[in-house]
Amino acid sequence: MAVGISEPDAGSAATDMKSRATPGENGGVVLNGSKRWISNGGEADLYLVYCRLSDAPGSKGIGAVVIEKGDAGFTFGAQERLMGFRGIPSADLYFDGVIVPAENIVVPAGGFGKLFQIFSLERMGNTTMSLAIGQAALDKSLAYAQQRQAFGRDIIEFQTIQTALADMALQVEAARLLRDRAAASIDAGDINGLHVSLAKCTANEMAKRVTDLAIQVHGGNGYTEEYGLERLHRDSHGWAIAGGTPAMQRTRIVSELTGRRFNQRP
Repeated sequence: MAVGISEPDAGSAATDMKSRATPGENGGVVLNGSKRWISNGGEADLYLVYCRLSDAPGSKGIGAVVIEKGDAGFTFGAQERLMGFRGIPSADLYFDGVIVPAENIVVPAGGFGKLFQIFSLERMGNTTMSLAIGQAALDKSLAYAQQRQAFGRDIIEFQTIQTALADMALQVEAARLLRDRAAASIDAGDINGLHVSLAKCTANEMAKRVTDLAIQVHGGNGYTEEYGLERLHRDSHGWAIAGGTPAMQRTRIVSELTGRRFNQRP
């Protein structure tokens, strides 16, 4: 299953979405609109699509329906050509009078708020992917620095390389500990939004910094496809965008710390 939330004019401001489901026959609805940046778009068989189910403003009017690949009026855009994530299909979704039966209305209008709990779980997966990227870059760099020689010595003997490797290890382990703390709260039945946002923001930015340092440790070889670091670096930027950017996580962190909600609209 793929999930459709973002739209061309509704990314971080998800409640600005315009896709709308109007009343149809036998309690069903008719869906019109579009979705953007949909992972597995065009490949998945089922699509959970968030849309407006009533005229209530903001999140109060948003719910979700399930539609199937092949439903009349449901089409896909071209597959995206992304900087990274080349193993993950992504395409726009278009809805032109898609008939949705009543039993496929799975989240009624006003249920959008429940999505944020699901987002916390999704962000934990995102955090783990960023952590894996950082750990892979560190592992590759440790191995390379102990077999690559310059001036007749293993380059790991140079203090500059040692400092880079130590910084990489510090950042990877910090992200791991924050991820594990957030995971522990979820295992205990308490989804702690602050812990999740701290973990995701830290891991996303760690992966970008650590892969950049890994490229520097590898020198010219780090800039080639052969050593795999350029892919890790490209993918690290994708995970930082997906599921709420570090900038949005910082807003959520302050919101959780203060118990206040901040309206971004003028």
